Amino acid sequence: MTLASAVNENMHRRSYLILAIACGLMLGFAFPPSPFYSLAYLGLVPLLFLITRIDTLGSLLRYTYFSMVLFHVVTLYWVGGFTHLRDQYLVITGFGLMLIHPLFYWIPVVGTWVILKRWGEQAALFIFPFLWVGFEYAHGLGEFSFPWLTLGNSQAYDLNRIQILEYTSVYGLSLLLAVFNVLSFILLRNLSERMWRILSGKSLSVIMSLLCLYLIPLVYGVMRQESFDALDGDTTVAVGVVQPDIDPFEKWGEGYASEWESYARQLTILYEHTRTLSRDSLDMVVWPETAIPFYILLPQNAEFYNQLKHEIDFAATPVFTGLPDGVYMDSSNATATAKWLPHAQRFFEGYNAATLFVPYERHGPVYHKVVLVPFAERVPYAETFSFLIDVVRWSVGLGSWGKGTDRIVYTLPTRNGPTVRFSGMICYELVFPHYVRQFVRNGAQFLVVISNDSWWGNTSGARQLAAYTSLRAVETRRWIVRCANGGISGIIDPAGRVYNETDMYTRVAFSGALKALDEETVYVHYGDIAGAGSAAIGLIGLAGAIIRKRRGREPDAS
Repeated sequence: MTLASAVNENMHRRSYLILAIACGLMLGFAFPPSPFYSLAYLGLVPLLFLITRIDTLGSLLRYTYFSMVLFHVVTLYWVGGFTHLRDQYLVITGFGLMLIHPLFYWIPVVGTWVILKRWGEQAALFIFPFLWVGFEYAHGLGEFSFPWLTLGNSQAYDLNRIQILEYTSVYGLSLLLAVFNVLSFILLRNLSERMWRILSGKSLSVIMSLLCLYLIPLVYGVMRQESFDALDGDTTVAVGVVQPDIDPFEKWGEGYASEWESYARQLTILYEHTRTLSRDSLDMVVWPETAIPFYILLPQNAEFYNQLKHEIDFAATPVFTGLPDGVYMDSSNATATAKWLPHAQRFFEGYNAATLFVPYERHGPVYHKVVLVPFAERVPYAETFSFLIDVVRWSVGLGSWGKGTDRIVYTLPTRNGPTVRFSGMICYELVFPHYVRQFVRNGAQFLVVISNDSWWGNTSGARQLAAYTSLRAVETRRWIVRCANGGISGIIDPAGRVYNETDMYTRVAFSGALKALDEETVYVHYGDIAGAGSAAIGLIGLAGAIIRKRRGREPDAS
């Protein structure tokens, strides 16, 4: 290698590294709680420069991986509980997520690179948005799914432009952002290489397309939000929220002489706030995820169950709460995650659950969490990887919940009107638009999300999940009650606006009102057309490129 070629190679490597860093930082700082969400409109441009400039697949994979790791570190630095280091398994899984999950982004990048090499740059740039969004959509379907970093999620604070989600879901917004990035890349590349002039016809046509993509959702959003300022004629539901701010590790007995001492303290806090809220003649009070931290529904805990019912009857107000639920099983029907109890000579399956308590009635059906956090709450595909079940358990005993199957819609009697229907979700389930949509399809007139985001300290995690609630509200046009153990709690209207928002790590109770709605959005009725359609187009384009290349080789082989 000559000196000139060595210098040229070093310059290329330096430019590739700068592009990789720029992509990772721009994408990372586009997500909540950062206010710079507009960075997502250009965050993929450096990645497109890498795809079109790097000749070898190995180099492309290395720079892409570095860029996506940086993206994850900026956005998900909180996942391992690194701010407090109170759980070893939590730290390990946090590192694992930030180092392993970036590998998934090779899928759309390699697909685009293959099309580039076999069909040319124009075809690659056309297919790239569909490959990217199709990957996001498919990545949210299996038990390894982690759609937390869906590109459209970055726009949760931009209430004007997310109003289109009632038609497109968050994947449609991802598609818009990806197309905007491609057009921006085409404009910047051709201007920088002096192939176009700024006032040429091609430049102006791309600029006009960019302005349309940026401004039309804005105009629609401003107009659409005004329609939600008054919702006359719908049933009003008065709700209260209790944010008890219990240390998540103390919740399970850490630091107490006995775990029952901790449980009694927590229930006392919940009871006191509920009594106070009940003076406002509410239709329901909401407690957070695992607010009741033990199996209170089992017969051996009847004394605590009766005390709970007494408090709810006294308050004369229904309570929707999170709690663990347990089911005993025989060897014939035991699941892969069920534990053998020698003293009972039976298997036992625990669930992260929730239920509705109505005064003077027995509790309602118990909802078992269906979408569980991979590894943190359940080993993905536990039936296949059962040997890992006893390994992946948090020190607080949360590593192997059972998986629910039903999407329950509860019927709630109101004080001054007809009964209304709602559904409750638990924490991580909120991130999945297709899952939330199904509750509304089943008849839910409003939604409740209970959560315990205090595991990760006063970091971005709780703020990101709280921000994503606005996306689900707009997609479904439903009011959402959000109740978190240590914050952030609030009430979100169908336009994504947040009311009564609480601060992190504060003990507080508040009440507010919402509307029970019946209308279905286009997205709720028809589903993820943008996501599924993008996946189909991306796969067809990639398959076509591979088939064409193979056919091109057949004459040589003969």
